[in-house]
Amino acid sequence: MTHKNFLAMREKIDAAIFGGEGRHFLDFHFAAHNEFAQEFIELICVLEDLCPGAGCATVKKISSLRGTDRAVYEQIIQALCELIIGKRFIDAFPADEGFKLDWEPTDIGKANPEFMIEGPEWRVLVEVKCPSLYEYELKNRSATQQLPARIPGFKDVISEFSGAEPALPLDNKLKDFLVSAERKFSSFGEVSVPTYGLLVVCWTERMFEAVSPLSNEICGLLTSASYYRKDGEVVEFAHVSGVVTTQHQTFLQRALAGRRPSHIMSDLDYGSYWTPDTPANPILSPNEFARRQLPQEIINVLEAVMVGHHPDPIASPMDFVIWLH
Repeated sequence: MTHKNFLAMREKIDAAIFGGEGRHFLDFHFAAHNEFAQEFIELICVLEDLCPGAGCATVKKISSLRGTDRAVYEQIIQALCELIIGKRFIDAFPADEGFKLDWEPTDIGKANPEFMIEGPEWRVLVEVKCPSLYEYELKNRSATQQLPARIPGFKDVISEFSGAEPALPLDNKLKDFLVSAERKFSSFGEVSVPTYGLLVVCWTERMFEAVSPLSNEICGLLTSASYYRKDGEVVEFAHVSGVVTTQHQTFLQRALAGRRPSHIMSDLDYGSYWTPDTPANPILSPNEFARRQLPQEIINVLEAVMVGHHPDPIASPMDFVIWLH
């Protein structure tokens, strides 16, 4: 990336952020051209170089998200999470080592994942989801019991025991993510190298809320005990090689507020998780029905730990949670 390209992209981004109607949530960062703004511009330049048009399209998308509504803020977080995951793959699988980036690729159908990395020995389709959790947290913040997974009979037992309704699982969000990812991944035909489908779910620090619906041994969506069935048969997401759950919603929100976590080197950094006093690693939930399991090479790049193997309970499948307020 040349200095000239950086300045040209900076001017384009400034015009997009400040040129629309209404205030943009990121205007403070770009008015000050602080560290976040500098890193964002650099990443957009890299994206544009690797996949012409993708960087400018991303700027257009993010700059169109204007206003002070909570929903707009969450859409911006979603878009930035996509960039963070994309940056991790771009850094790990560079073009000079034979890897090619395709941003929002399509093949047989029109459905497209966030991006595809194609290398000499494999290609991986990556879908990134960053759900809106604000309303759920607002509604359930005072609940003393929480059901992270849809275990038959548990709701009635807990309600009778405690005299209060527990917070219910967010399993339908995860189910919808899997349905969407399967539709997108299955629209790609076979090529000469194996194709893997990776769903990355950017959650808050309560990763168990995402991990439990996926991997709980009694009802997990990626297991033969899945609660999600059609005509009595478990729905299998054969093109989803696995799901990695991260805490990037929390990390990014704190970074944008000037409280960047210490294990994150910059605001759009993926983070490092193998040193003392860092948050729980991202969690890999393998799919029992996947046509191909994720290669260890990709798992290592994301610093993911196999579900159930992390000592921190906040990152593990749970049957129920009792909160001590």
